[in-house]
Amino acid sequence: MLAKAFGVPGYFLWNPLTLLIRSFLIEHLCSCPDCGSTDIVRDGFGERKTMPDIPMLECNDCGRDFCLRADTIFYWKHASEGELFIASWIFFGMGSRGWTREWIRGLGEFCCSEWFRRLEKKLVEYAGDASEFLDGFFQADEMYIHSFGEKLLIFGVKRSDGKIFETVLQGHSALEFASALKSAEEELGPIVDLDTDAHTSYPLATEWLGIHHRPVNRSEEGFVNEKGVHSNGVENLWSHDRAWIEAARGYGSIETLKRAVKAHQVYHNQIKGSPFPVWSFLTILSGK
Repeated sequence: MLAKAFGVPGYFLWNPLTLLIRSFLIEHLCSCPDCGSTDIVRDGFGERKTMPDIPMLECNDCGRDFCLRADTIFYWKHASEGELFIASWIFFGMGSRGWTREWIRGLGEFCCSEWFRRLEKKLVEYAGDASEFLDGFFQADEMYIHSFGEKLLIFGVKRSDGKIFETVLQGHSALEFASALKSAEEELGPIVDLDTDAHTSYPLATEWLGIHHRPVNRSEEGFVNEKGVHSNGVENLWSHDRAWIEAARGYGSIETLKRAVKAHQVYHNQIKGSPFPVWSFLTILSGK
């Protein structure tokens, strides 16, 4: 679809990226999927109809023959690594899972769903990589969405340096808020001060966790109270992320929606905010 928009064959767009990904795999991840040995040699190429021929490898220790994509997220996919990378990049930028499915519909419904499962599970592995403690100042807010017949709560916490925590809640009790805040601390670092709106579950939840809570009652105080306390940072996050979450929410279960939201958190923290976002995304996808 993207190639048609530019009036060029598809491989013009993603074949160079496919070759880049394969170079990365050869340099950093070449090991035998059976015995783990790194004593491997090139063993020709496997022919592919719709992508560059893929390098084949042989293990000198156990004799296993395998293709370069073996034991990686790209294994057994019938699209090139570059095409899958571009589709994934567009998905996390625009949130249109349906559009991305349409693009790679030639893979079949099952294969496309399987790719998203692999992709999101790979990103979720990095959810705790932003836990370095800074100053302890955080903001939190919640956003309601409707998905598969239920009214769900997307709960977000934003650290003072812009790192975020996102999760899906099925209720709005103090217990669920406390559980979400505890998970946020595990992934982002200790929360000392937390600025929020006046949702009734925050006072008890923060008291249980020993967090200094600074609420702003918007109906009475506006967006910033007389002490300068506000939650505009996390509100700004929702203003940008709401469109993505609403576009990406067409999942068939709460489990898959939770996984997608958590993967989006990692994309925001480790990829979008990186000095070299494309390389960061490639490193995460290609990592074992």
